[in-house]
Amino acid sequence: MNGDRQIGPKVSDTLGGQFRILIGNLIRGNEKKAQAIAQKAVNGTGDAGKAVAAQSLIEYMAQAQALKNAMINTPSIIPGVGTFFSFWLVGLEDFFLLDQSVKVILALCRLEGIPVERKHQALEDFIIQILGQTYGIADKGKESNTRSISNDFMIRMLPRKYANMMMNKGVHRVVRRILPFKRRSRLLPVGLGLAMSAYNAYDRIVAVGRLTLRNMGKFRQDVGMSDDPE
Repeated sequence: MNGDRQIGPKVSDTLGGQFRILIGNLIRGNEKKAQAIAQKAVNGTGDAGKAVAAQSLIEYMAQAQALKNAMINTPSIIPGVGTFFSFWLVGLEDFFLLDQSVKVILALCRLEGIPVERKHQALEDFIIQILGQTYGIADKGKESNTRSISNDFMIRMLPRKYANMMMNKGVHRVVRRILPFKRRSRLLPVGLGLAMSAYNAYDRIVAVGRLTLRNMGKFRQDVGMSDDPE
């Protein structure tokens, strides 16, 4: 891939390996939380069935991540130092988004009764596939090489905060030209930034949840379970 040629295959493979380790750690760290979230979704929807419980779970997790992203970006409200600090928090924002994505996938698997604690290799592959499709690295509906997805994922994430910083500067400039700002009106672009960050987080988690449900049948087969859960 283009990214591999630019930074070298050895570096790309190393980064991809680290990404897989990260996913494995997120799985182990979220297993109990995912079980609790799945149980809460079932209890909250009563006799409505798994489909309703799954949609409720996705919505709850998406809203929670939107709020979390807004909180992460809140320091940018403080002019100067706060904006600089938020720039360095972009990596933290990516991490929490990955963490929530893994948590959603695990919770939906629990909801389907898939014994994820005994299927770590298959689960890692499944999660990487879903993330690859969500981030536009892998084609939806097609199974891609998880090693390539992992490599490309890390290559795309590394320059992200620099691209975001330049984009935020550009948006700030455009908005200042369009609107008649006064001395204390700096908070408006910040408010727009917080809203966009929250919306993007919400949209990303919903996409992860929907793709997980769409590919659940294939995953059930990969782990040796019937495609028709009881």
